[in-house]
Amino acid sequence: MPKAKSQEQSLICIRIWGGLANQMFQYAAGFSTAQRLGCELLMDPVASGADHATYGLDLFGLKTRFWNPDPPKTLLSSLKGRFRSERKNTKKRYTRWPGAHFSQKSFCTGEGFEQIEAGTYMQGYFQSEDFFANHQIQIREIFSLAHLQADIDPSLRVLATRPNSVSVHIRRGDYATNPKTTKVHGLLPLSYYSRALSVMQKMHGELPVLVFSDDIETADALTENWPNRTLIRNQSREQDLYLMSKCANHIIGNSSFSWWGAWLNPDLDKTVIAPRRWFSREEMRKTYVDDLYPQGWLLV
Repeated sequence: MPKAKSQEQSLICIRIWGGLANQMFQYAAGFSTAQRLGCELLMDPVASGADHATYGLDLFGLKTRFWNPDPPKTLLSSLKGRFRSERKNTKKRYTRWPGAHFSQKSFCTGEGFEQIEAGTYMQGYFQSEDFFANHQIQIREIFSLAHLQADIDPSLRVLATRPNSVSVHIRRGDYATNPKTTKVHGLLPLSYYSRALSVMQKMHGELPVLVFSDDIETADALTENWPNRTLIRNQSREQDLYLMSKCANHIIGNSSFSWWGAWLNPDLDKTVIAPRRWFSREEMRKTYVDDLYPQGWLLV
């Protein structure tokens, strides 16, 4: 008599960790896989230790269930409470999953990804639209932030939606303050942003420029001589993401957050300029990044 399948064998579980944009890549890859297999998707949020890496996907109103190998002791355990504050044993939680396990071995490629079967626990970065290429319309709908409109200054919404507007994202934060993070990611120099703006102006003429940053004072100093510049201050990260996506064109940093700000703009005629050097020079020698960039994005 054949052995009965466990409930997990008809599911896909995706490990959710890192900052909001990392979580979006992971969810998108898990969603696409579950859709391909006709499975239900579970999420397994675990902490990664960074200050900005708190569970954030609830802002999209997702209805996905959560896998928890450690049932809560009380019924008052909240969704965000599941996102563990400690890092103990989180890297090997998948060993408690009763089915198969898929671990991405590269930053933006996934050998074996298309062969994932039902009942698999997935973990990785999945930082390429290739992982959800067949479900782009659904992903844009899932990650819609239209419900934020009422809480955003109308003048900023008008500015973002002007013809030829350009969002510029300057990523600092732990890239600048944490030596280990700096060693991996590096900091984009002003010369990158200046070259990117020059290319954008040659293509589109004078542009209203919206500058976003997690260190707006530094961004102010870097861009103080730019014409038609507006610094976007005092917005939440999701409000920033919404406003970025409403701009006509984009100059992104070496940041998955601004990657999503550009990608969520569905306009096929948009111009997106991205840094050719996504990581520090040392890290670039050993990390393949080509699949990170969607077709048509310009590299500077």
